[in-house]
Amino acid sequence: ITVQMQKKLLLVFLIIVAAIIALSIVLIKIHLNKGEDYSKAVYDNFDYDSRVIPARRGDITDRNGTVLAYSTKVYNLIIDSKVLLANEDSIDSTVKAVVKYFNVSETELRAYIEENKAKKAAGGTPSSYKRLLTTLPEEAVEPFLEEMGKNSKIKGIWFEEEYKRTYPYNSLACDLIGFASEANGGELGIESYYEEYLAGTDGREYGYINNSAYQTTVIDQINGGKIVSTIDIYTQTVIEEELLKFQEAYGFESATVVVMDPNSGEILGLCDAPVFNLNNPRDIESVFDAEDLEGLTEEERKDKMFKLWNNFAVSSIYEPGSVFKPFTIATALEEATANSESIYECDGEQTYDASRITCNGGEGHGEMTLGESLCWSCNDALMQIAMDEGKVLFNKYMSAFKFGEKTGIDLPAEAKGLLINSETMMDVDLATNAFGQNLNVSMIQVAAAFSSLINGGNYYQPHVVKEIQNSNGETVKEIEPVLVAKTVSEETSATLCSYLRAVVEYGTGYLMNREGYSIGGKTGTAEKQPRDKENYVVSFLSFAPAEDAKVLVYVVIDSPNCEFYDSSIAAQIVNANIMDRLMSYYGISQDYSDYEVPLVHLSTVEDEKNGELKVSSDGIIEHNGEKFMVRRDEMPEKEEGEEGEEGEEGVEDGENPETPEIPEGTEPEAPVEPEVPVEPETPAEPEVPVEPETPAEEEIIPPPEE
Repeated sequence: ITVQMQKKLLLVFLIIVAAIIALSIVLIKIHLNKGEDYSKAVYDNFDYDSRVIPARRGDITDRNGTVLAYSTKVYNLIIDSKVLLANEDSIDSTVKAVVKYFNVSETELRAYIEENKAKKAAGGTPSSYKRLLTTLPEEAVEPFLEEMGKNSKIKGIWFEEEYKRTYPYNSLACDLIGFASEANGGELGIESYYEEYLAGTDGREYGYINNSAYQTTVIDQINGGKIVSTIDIYTQTVIEEELLKFQEAYGFESATVVVMDPNSGEILGLCDAPVFNLNNPRDIESVFDAEDLEGLTEEERKDKMFKLWNNFAVSSIYEPGSVFKPFTIATALEEATANSESIYECDGEQTYDASRITCNGGEGHGEMTLGESLCWSCNDALMQIAMDEGKVLFNKYMSAFKFGEKTGIDLPAEAKGLLINSETMMDVDLATNAFGQNLNVSMIQVAAAFSSLINGGNYYQPHVVKEIQNSNGETVKEIEPVLVAKTVSEETSATLCSYLRAVVEYGTGYLMNREGYSIGGKTGTAEKQPRDKENYVVSFLSFAPAEDAKVLVYVVIDSPNCEFYDSSIAAQIVNANIMDRLMSYYGISQDYSDYEVPLVHLSTVEDEKNGELKVSSDGIIEHNGEKFMVRRDEMPEKEEGEEGEEGEEGVEDGENPETPEIPEGTEPEAPVEPEVPVEPETPAEPEVPVEPETPAEEEIIPPPEE
């Protein structure tokens, strides 16, 4: 190569370099000034896609692993008319395939496509998303997907994944489990309280997908964890069956049962009847009679639904009645203002602040020891005991038992309850508080505090969850029993247990008595406002064995529709039937193995319709040689001037009225746990409490206990 040629090549090279530099400068200027506009123009020719990858909501199980709530993957059928109209030769094939495999109207589908075609022709943008069908199971989708794989002419159809929440036992434990919706997540119960653990985190897939130079970005979902509850499915089944039996035989406004392990605070079962179907919680027509709903406005129907959803045991407060008396006596024992040898004279009444308060109808019990005052539920003696304690000491212990504050149970919307403080409390308030009136508590407060009375004085925080696991089944958190406080001494606890066993064996809780079994309990009756002797909240709390309790059962019935509506008999019957079925299940044995356990029977609508019935004026019906309690609204009218055996005041505490004869049965068989459902495979506002009013009556006549 000559020197001249080298110079020419160098010149050409320099010219090319200069051109490249100039072009680069121009491109840089374009990028800086109009780069965003050009990029937008390019990307406008691509289809941007962003899809949610739903997280699977975690399961809820009972303490033994039985699945109570789970989520199954389902599919929504989506049409993308933008893609379909970009491939107009595929419209006919796509429509025919959709109509063939799914219940979709061909006329409506073609009309929708034509509507978007017109929008496109007018310069608009066709819709890219419309749900044709929702919650399709996998088996309904698979045949269509196979057809799509064979037929390339099917365009603009895809399936959106989501999860459907299922409750295999329908209404079982509805107040504890709660329910979850796609829009709001957990709305009640465990579903709401443990939302952050159950919900998981959705993933996402996004990017420009119609150019091979661009790939989608995927952020994987994080599935929700599993909640292992303290619920025992057999226990829960028993209490719901027994409440349903009573409801069908007699009826009530509402009834609630709490079953608790008194040594840990674990809730083994809870039912607030009437119940609702978790798979369709807004369907109140299946719960209430048509006449109950007739004429209600939409707002009134909503109020009825919210009341149905309300968990009475946790979110509502009420006057507990005589179930509260052991707390008054525990205070006296702890502070030595009374002991087992203390004597109280019951003359049938006490007067405080110009208010005369009678003892269960006005008749006196005479001399009573501390234990007898509880055994026969003597209001007069309890008022004297409370006065010896004084307002400050009484309120100190009620606070120690956590009344007037939340227990901290792991369920939403817990009520605090209402107490009268020492500064504003009058003597009449102290007197009525002593036997459980003129103060408001929740069932869960009573159950937790009562457990401390019978377990040696240990107050455990009530709870409904044992363990939280992640989606791989690994334990994230174990929820151990939380000892909150020491309420009473072991000595006081042992003394109270002996008193409460006497209530069952000799006193007002006699319907719970089972020879050979050691059972403690306490009755309760409270007259509802207005105190017109027509509407009562009745209750019974039992535990067994009395000296070393393994299980506590608390029953509260609002306005039972039976003859003994103003005493705890109805609650005792329900409680006894539950305890009969639970004692062998929890390993509570008889002292005498050859004794046959008597069972309390309920009359049913069937019984009342078949055969000849002999109905007496005291509410007992005789049928096929057996005696039953009759419904209140089916009582025969009394002759003029006729009275029941107990007189106008009704059944009094301390007396054993003639009650339904308890026919002999057999020892309850060891219960068989209900069949456990197979866990499904996955493809990859409470009522605002009103503060109780200070009694204003000139004469206060507490309701009859039994």
